[in-house]
Amino acid sequence: MRFAFVALLLALTACGGPKLTPTGVQGRALATDFGCVNCHSTDGSKSVGPTWKGLSGSQVALDDGTVVNADDTYLRESILEPSAKTVKDFKPGLMETVIRNHSLTEKDVRSLIAYIKELK
Repeated sequence: MRFAFVALLLALTACGGPKLTPTGVQGRALATDFGCVNCHSTDGSKSVGPTWKGLSGSQVALDDGTVVNADDTYLRESILEPSAKTVKDFKPGLMETVIRNHSLTEKDVRSLIAYIKELK
């Protein structure tokens, strides 16, 4: 089923959607399969979680008053340990159940990061 979905996403990308690398396309499929897109918008709109559009490389204000750079290390940590840092104005702990319900491989994490980086 996942491969059919990836094929559909590749077709949509070819028809004027965001230009994604094959790894980014896989990340988009995973974000949909795992339900990430239910809480994280990809168009900059407000949602339950921070938007992914323009996130990579940006400065992120945290609830403890610090500011961090959303580099690969931050994105990886946010995917694997979502309660490690909470973005200002968002509730902590909402992603914990989602992460526990999925066994993310290293390839999955790299694909999700690639997708987030390609959402400019």
